[in-house]
This record gives sequence, structure tokens and C-alpha cells, in this order.
Amino acid sequence: MAYIIAILMAGLSFLLNRLFLRYLGPVSIISAGPVAEEAAKTLFAYYLGADLITVHAVFGVIEAGYDWQQGSKEGIAAPLLSIAGHSMFGAGSAGVLLLTGSLWLCLAAGIALHLAYNVTIVRLLANKTANNSRKRDNP
Repeated sequence: MAYIIAILMAGLSFLLNRLFLRYLGPVSIISAGPVAEEAAKTLFAYYLGADLITVHAVFGVIEAGYDWQQGSKEGIAAPLLSIAGHSMFGAGSAGVLLLTGSLWLCLAAGIALHLAYNVTIVRLLANKTANNSRKRDNP
């Protein structure tokens, strides 16, 4: 069941993220996108009795495949970060659920982890881009 949920939620998230990018722009990467992804994965897994960590990890593998197919300049880094990040979101969500028994705190933990992760990645990429621009402009 976890694999089916992960596949379906990856498809849903792909469509929602495209919609968010079209109407909200790049800010959706650090706002609506992570919220929608975490809500979809966590709520479907919880209500259908699937393992949260497995759903999140398989979702990360699917996203890694998409990243790989897109041929990122970063090589293997983006796909590996997708797997690691989504596995971490699942582990954090499952841990909070185990500790508190609260689905809503579990969901909030996953969303908070995903938002913090995306903000960190965006900042790192912005710094790298700025450093590369300075090197190019000041040989």
C-alpha cells in the first residue's frame, strides 16, 4: 500500500507544484509546495494505514528519478538529496506521531522540516550562484 500511495502522491504533487509555480511563482518552493506534498503523503498514508517512512522514502526515490531525468548540473547531488530529504521528513513525521499520537502535530513536523529544508537549499544555491557570478565578473 505504501508504494501505491507514494506513486499516486508523487503524481499529485507534480501536478500541484506545476500549478503553484504557474500561479504563485518560485515562492511556492518555500510555501505551498512543501505544505501540499507533506499533507498529501502524510494524510493518505495515515488514513490508509501505510507506513509513513516508507511512503516518504519511496516518494523521495520517485522525485530523485525525476531530478535525474531532468539532467541537473549538480549531477547526483539533487537525486540523493531528494531521497535523503524525503526520508528525513517521513522519519520526523513518524517520530512525532509515535511520541505524541497526534496526526496534526505529525503533519506540522513534516511540513516544518520540509519548509526548513527547502529554505536551506534555496539559500545555498543562491549563495553558490552569487559566488559563481563574482568569479565570472572578477577574473
